Amino acid sequence: MPGVGYDTLFDSDGDNTNQQIKASGGRLFGMEISNPNSVDAYLQLFDAASADITVGTTTPKQSYLIPAGDGTLDGAFDITFTPDWMHFHTAIFYACTTTATGNGDPSTGLVCNFWFI
Repeated sequence: MPGVGYDTLFDSDGDNTNQQIKASGGRLFGMEISNPNSVDAYLQLFDAASADITVGTTTPKQSYLIPAGDGTLDGAFDITFTPDWMHFHTAIFYACTTTATGNGDPSTGLVCNFWFI
């Protein structure tokens, strides 16, 4: 979308706590996540206020598999939603876990990059 200014968020240690991308409703345009672990991990996205999220209990809006690294290279996942961004009505939060809807903490935090408005 020409003329749209994106905000960005970088997290070098994504873990199993709910973490804020944006405290109010907004649009997620894309993300890039890398996984240094030798087992798969998941990125859960939530459309809820922080107080309403219990990782492992609250159903995520979306959950994405982040493949394992091979010991030399990190596993990686990236997606761009433009021009059809993902809309969040309440807020945009995320957590990095060991299962698609659980609360297990990856051994090493995932590296997360998000762009949003």
